[in-house]
Amino acid sequence: MQIAPLTNPGNVKEPIRGTIAMRLPTTAVLFAALVLALAAAPAPSAAGAWAIQEQAPAPRVNISLSGEAAPLSERADQDLYLTALAAFNERGFEALRPHLASLRTALGRAPATYPVMSEVDGGWLIRTDNRDEAMTLARAIGEIEQGRGGGEVKVVVVPNTYPRIAFLLGSEALERREFEEAHRHLDAGLALQPLDRLLLNEKLVVLHGERRWEEAYLMLKDAFAAGDPVLTANPAHLQRRLGYTLVELGRLREAREAYDASLVAEPDNAIALNELKYIDDIEAGQPTSNEVQITAPLAPRPEADAPANPRP
Repeated sequence: MQIAPLTNPGNVKEPIRGTIAMRLPTTAVLFAALVLALAAAPAPSAAGAWAIQEQAPAPRVNISLSGEAAPLSERADQDLYLTALAAFNERGFEALRPHLASLRTALGRAPATYPVMSEVDGGWLIRTDNRDEAMTLARAIGEIEQGRGGGEVKVVVVPNTYPRIAFLLGSEALERREFEEAHRHLDAGLALQPLDRLLLNEKLVVLHGERRWEEAYLMLKDAFAAGDPVLTANPAHLQRRLGYTLVELGRLREAREAYDASLVAEPDNAIALNELKYIDDIEAGQPTSNEVQITAPLAPRPEADAPANPRP
């Protein structure tokens, strides 16, 4: 499989460390050609046979991938979100307060169905604000189309308006320690896209803050079992969440396995390494402390990836 990288026009924001800044596809200037030509491996020959049976090559799929603005039906809500996001990235949660009522109203206008990836007339639609996720989902679409015989496929990427609004509202409520309100907003987003990475992570932070470890574990178990292409391609963060949850449940061997798995994807991650040392200390009988400190993890602060209640 060969994928030509997406171009990055100058008006597309790159991520800013410690903020919730998104990469936003704007117009059809965002474009890439994807060529999927997965050659089938030759079948093994029978024992003692000299000839190797040749296999027909896998079907070829050519994908044209373009970015467009939000549909007219949701453009006003997307503009509300972008205005609130810009205020947050500049001045933090305090700057969101004037926008909260409008954002809640906008979330109430979300359609009943809003999948991250769906077939539409003439091709496919992807909803995401992240270029890497767009490429991962386009690859998944290519594999589907390859199973159908290949050919030319059009894929359009548009902003992921309502799940991002739900995330912003849930994160703000979490910052105020209003756990019930945070659940309500995050659940509204997860009803639209049950495996959205940002929403899943924020929901887990709320459950951790309430010390609902078993519910957090079951949520993570279901997420990993779903086989979602984006989660499969980027497992490390949720693997660390799983490790943290298992430590709190006293399941240290499984917690160690989760952190070790996260280090396969991110070998030098300081949080995973620190948690493994914490597990070592517990197993060695050394005293530890576990002061509960709940923070919204994507607020504009350097420790954005820290667990909900960091170890000392």
